[in-house]
Amino acid sequence: MFNMKCDPQYLKELNEDYKDKKPYEIIETSIKEIFEDKITYVCSFGAESAIILHMISEIKKDLPIIMLNTNFLFDETLEYKNYLLKRFKLMNCKEIFPDSFDLEVSDKKDDLWKKNRDLCCNIRKVIPLQKELERYSSWISGRKSYQEGERKRIKLFEYLNGKVVINPLAYVEKDFVDSYFKSKKINRHPLFEKGYLSIGCVHCTVKTIDINDPRSGRWHNTLKTECGIHYNFKK
Repeated sequence: MFNMKCDPQYLKELNEDYKDKKPYEIIETSIKEIFEDKITYVCSFGAESAIILHMISEIKKDLPIIMLNTNFLFDETLEYKNYLLKRFKLMNCKEIFPDSFDLEVSDKKDDLWKKNRDLCCNIRKVIPLQKELERYSSWISGRKSYQEGERKRIKLFEYLNGKVVINPLAYVEKDFVDSYFKSKKINRHPLFEKGYLSIGCVHCTVKTIDINDPRSGRWHNTLKTECGIHYNFKK
């Protein structure tokens, strides 16, 4: 089982050993051999989350799944979550919410997203996730390098804030994603068909602007490209 004190050399070896493995193999080995009961999947239930959820359902249906509910999610996302959990018979999904005290202090009127989007994400996503991850040594992420921006440089296994982040889809192409939904007969997110290729909170998500950049509808007209959960937390 993985040692909490992560050895950079060990991560390097993992990335080398698994660089040619399929996403399913990466997830299965991570769950059954490397991290055992100290692994979770942090799931947005967005446009492509169904792929990892489906793989998990064939490996361990009671694997802990964490959903960050910012209180600003699309209704369609919540509906899609219910559809996927039922379809795949997943039994251990936990929604976590922003701390009410943090909201009272910094976002009493629910309008912080207009003034300071980084702080809004920090309160509604980063801090709640940081607390929930205390019981785990690792977590699975759905990031892919073809999503452009900072994601172009991701690796299969990364070390972040004292945890190993597993990116089993890091090197897949967009064709893999599309064919997976078709071959497994999985419904797409209701907003996907309306032009939303990446889906976050209501206030900070518009239809995808550039078809070659799936995340171009996130935080449109700002320099912001990530919510912050994949950054090192400031001490």
